[in-house]
Amino acid sequence: MVRWTIGAAVAVFLLGGCARYEHDLVAPPDLARHIGSNEDAVVADAPLEYRLRSVEGRLVMRVYNPTRDPVTLLGEKSYVVDPNGQSHPLRGQTIAPDTFVRLILPPMRPGYYQSNPTIGIGLGVGFSRAGYRRFGPPFYDPFYDEPRYYTFYDESDTTYWNWEGETSVRVHLVYQRGGKGGETFAHDFTFARRKM
Repeated sequence: MVRWTIGAAVAVFLLGGCARYEHDLVAPPDLARHIGSNEDAVVADAPLEYRLRSVEGRLVMRVYNPTRDPVTLLGEKSYVVDPNGQSHPLRGQTIAPDTFVRLILPPMRPGYYQSNPTIGIGLGVGFSRAGYRRFGPPFYDPFYDEPRYYTFYDESDTTYWNWEGETSVRVHLVYQRGGKGGETFAHDFTFARRKM
């Protein structure tokens, strides 16, 4: 009986798996295409080129500048509208001639962790000192008094957001070509997330 229970649990784990998501570019209609995880979907929208790929449920956009002039993504004028209709800012950055910048949607949140040795065995059984001090006062051991790292969540910071389920986001990218005073242009895209 125990063998069957363990076998059933393993089968559910292996066959159930996790949902895998890829993306589709749905607007503008003349550029519509599927964005898979095995190779880049290349979209030329003059004067830039976008190489798009689905990676672990996120959309990775590499924006290439094939021109001889630097092109600046104007972050204060660009935005992403998430599936809930909330607008999110983008970070401004300059794309030098014949180079690219990367945009990841949704952006990855910074993570902090304590880096100390850990030994793990089997299904989550392990050994860690987990912040334990070997010596109490008045002893001091600098090896065991390393700094602690924390993640600060600011509810007013709208840079980070989630993209869940089969939903869509809109992206409005405003660029300036050739530095201050140069021509500005915009590219608008709508991306849909699809369960595979």
